[in-house]
Amino acid sequence: MSADVAPELFGIIEEKGIDEVTLKETHGNPKAVFGLWMAANIEFATLTTGALATGWLGLSFTSALLAILIANVLGGLVLAFFSTFGVDYGLPQMIQGANWFGKLGNKLPSLFNFLGGFSWFAVNTIVGAYAVQYFLGGNLIVSVIGLSVIQVAIAFVGHDLIQATEKYLVYILTLVFLALTVVAVKHLGISVPENVKSEAAVGGFSGAFILATSIMVGYVVGWIPYSSDYTRYLRTNNNPGAVKKTVRTYAFWGSLISTVWIEALGALIGASISFVKPSDLFTDWMPAWLKAPLLIAVILGTISANILNIYSATLSALAVGIKIKQHWAALLTGAIGTVISVLAAANFITNYENFLFVLGYWTVPWISITLFCHLTNRASRLGGISAAFVAWVVTIVLSEPFWNQTLHAGWFATNYPQFGDSTFIVSFILGGVLYFLLTTPGTSTAVAE
Repeated sequence: MSADVAPELFGIIEEKGIDEVTLKETHGNPKAVFGLWMAANIEFATLTTGALATGWLGLSFTSALLAILIANVLGGLVLAFFSTFGVDYGLPQMIQGANWFGKLGNKLPSLFNFLGGFSWFAVNTIVGAYAVQYFLGGNLIVSVIGLSVIQVAIAFVGHDLIQATEKYLVYILTLVFLALTVVAVKHLGISVPENVKSEAAVGGFSGAFILATSIMVGYVVGWIPYSSDYTRYLRTNNNPGAVKKTVRTYAFWGSLISTVWIEALGALIGASISFVKPSDLFTDWMPAWLKAPLLIAVILGTISANILNIYSATLSALAVGIKIKQHWAALLTGAIGTVISVLAAANFITNYENFLFVLGYWTVPWISITLFCHLTNRASRLGGISAAFVAWVVTIVLSEPFWNQTLHAGWFATNYPQFGDSTFIVSFILGGVLYFLLTTPGTSTAVAE
């Protein structure tokens, strides 16, 4: 692949936007996706996600670990496969859908991804700000704003600085979280019993287990609409099959190792505390020598996740049709995320749990339908109307009875709490079935390579 790079402002600020990457612009190493996804997930929001399984839902550590494995193996496989789309098409993930969902219809999932991007930015910033406040004191909102400025600055510059940042952050994050893992296991062991009272509040063991699995799925699938954004510069006509195989392998293991490890660590710690806010996870048994490195790692982990969130949300904003330069769109995304961070900081755990569910409600059927669009040659039965878009919207509506979170519980979830929130299973299957019913074998509508 050529060493030439995409258009830049002042030689460093990316201005490619959502345009297709040409072969002359391609550069990078497909193995880099391993470090990128490792760095994105070795952070405190991932730890907090795992802690929900034991600290909120009451699962034993063994049950929590099983839920974590199921969710992240499945999610990692999908993330790895979607990452290859960047090599195929040379386009950001969301812009690829214009030929499948229609130019107008594609704006709605792009808008949702834009909203999700700055919401994830808010989640990670709040978690990092709680850590800063815990270790250094001071005002939570000041910490939110300080972290936001750093994250937005990196995303403002663009793709190459993000790749370089993740490449080096992963080493620091791995070392510090390894130390935390050793300390936690030594102090707590790995035998965490179930909390029957907490499980009973969500439909018993089965309800808690399915809810935990759904939460972990919601976390990992949140990355999937971003996946091609970091592989589109790997587009090549020189043995693309080998490049895609490398991308699949390294993206899968980078995602799986980091999420399972950090969520399992969170589940272990979460069972040992009264879990109300993220800083509760910094318990008194942590040795003094670990606190400063852990604070640094939490801040760096917040940055490593959020520079991806801002960058991909920026591309989604452009896909919606916002007519501004890429770097200004990054500033807009960061500004909105900062405001959301300030507003959502006070009641974080409930807001975070709701966010993970809602994120999955639109993302999972979008994933299912997009997979079939990419893999099959089918034409819409609806004339000029996109079958993919109709199937996606109808699936979201029809899956409402299975929603189960504090904002809204559907009929099925209310009457059968032992099934937890089974929306992800239902919507994945239903989305694919509806797409096939609304299409017929015909000319492929996939984006041309």
